[in-house]
Amino acid sequence: MKKVVLLFIFLNFFGIVKSQPTLDIIFRNSYEVFNLQRLPNGMYRDSKLFNGSDYHPVSIANTGMGLISLCIADSMNWINDAPSLALQTLKTATGHHTNFNPDRTINGYFRHFMEVNTGQQAWSSEYSTIDTDILMSGALFAMNYFKDDSISHYAIELWQSINFEAALANATTGKIYLSMNANGTGVANALTSPYSEYMIVAWLAKNATNIPNSIGKIFWANHYETPANSPKITYNGFEVLTDSNSSFLSSFTHQFNYFLCHHFTTSPTYLNYFENAQKADFSWWTNINNNQSEWGLGAGSAITNSYQANSINNNIDTIVSPHIIAGFLPVYPDGRNDLINLWNNQNGKYQLPTGNSILWRYSLNNVNWQPNEVIGIDYASMLFGLSTLPEYLGVSFFSRNNDFFPIISSTTNLSLENKISIYPNPCTKQLHISENHQLKHFIIYNILGKVIQDGFIDKTQSISVEQLKNGVYFIQFDEGEMIKFIKH
Repeated sequence: MKKVVLLFIFLNFFGIVKSQPTLDIIFRNSYEVFNLQRLPNGMYRDSKLFNGSDYHPVSIANTGMGLISLCIADSMNWINDAPSLALQTLKTATGHHTNFNPDRTINGYFRHFMEVNTGQQAWSSEYSTIDTDILMSGALFAMNYFKDDSISHYAIELWQSINFEAALANATTGKIYLSMNANGTGVANALTSPYSEYMIVAWLAKNATNIPNSIGKIFWANHYETPANSPKITYNGFEVLTDSNSSFLSSFTHQFNYFLCHHFTTSPTYLNYFENAQKADFSWWTNINNNQSEWGLGAGSAITNSYQANSINNNIDTIVSPHIIAGFLPVYPDGRNDLINLWNNQNGKYQLPTGNSILWRYSLNNVNWQPNEVIGIDYASMLFGLSTLPEYLGVSFFSRNNDFFPIISSTTNLSLENKISIYPNPCTKQLHISENHQLKHFIIYNILGKVIQDGFIDKTQSISVEQLKNGVYFIQFDEGEMIKFIKH
């Protein structure tokens, strides 16, 4: 035993044995949160309990974040089966898993929460536009990162199954539907205004078609191409983007746009507002607290109402969000020191069931409060932000892999989109036709080129395909080119 101890001292003296730096531990353990939230079918629970039996349902948005977590874990060499895990997730999300049938609208939108074993509605949740689009962003991110044919197949299947423009309520006002009805229409009294994290919804809709005057492209040009027309508000001299001129947004809003919207990630103007959001967040905390390592206005577990999305002048429990510090690391890398200080001072440090610890929300007002769970969608900023540090994957990891649409264009035939678009694809009962067409006659062929069905588009601009067997088909309009669709 003495020889072993002496050998260890000798090796450590010459730098051959090194202790793992604190930041490495924080980073690695952040991925463990998503690993613990992952279900056997590849979907991800909304949360992970620190103690007790998990009960939270599937979160469709956290499943998207889980896909990105696999890309990070693979790039860091933490796991060796990331591609197969991502493939399993995408197959389950697209309905290719026994007994798991995701509850979706006819134009592709998912329930916010779903039962873990069946995919059916959980917690009376809505069909959510932003949660569906975060799942889609995670799928395209995985497609871009892994460059695997099978992953690409199911990511494209998911992409073609959603009518992204249906989420846009008004291109003039910038209103976006928060939720959808089962028949694919938007819920009229559930709307959000620019600017918000729904920039992600507008981004996917903008890129879902090549039609120059589509609502997606007009909407984007009017409200998100630049932040010039977005409402703004100033705190301590820092002008930040908001959805009104009288209140601030939670900082996660800007971070989600940074990580998932390539335009935001690469725009000098948007990045300037991103930096301002960090400075305003930090400045607010400096005004109320002397410890400059304690800041971050985010969303997650809370004392009042059990869940809060905190923002400047809206933090009744004075809750610190360490994951927000991490989410600003792309523009404020010195935040790494604040995370290390919190860890060393035991501030917001909680132990996972595996015994490893993470940083999560805590209250300055109520030091005895401890959250029951860590919520995946909110916690994503911790893992994603840490990954962008130069000693890990760097900021280019996101700017490279959230550039979805060049690879979409290279793997799908968009040549007919100037004439017509169809949705959902895959479809089950009906194939719907966009309003931008003037085509009437159609012919459906099977994969062998045999005519299976022909006729005229009805007044509802839909075609019944319920009688078709499951498989791959091609539809041709007015003797033009053919578009592939999947019946399942």
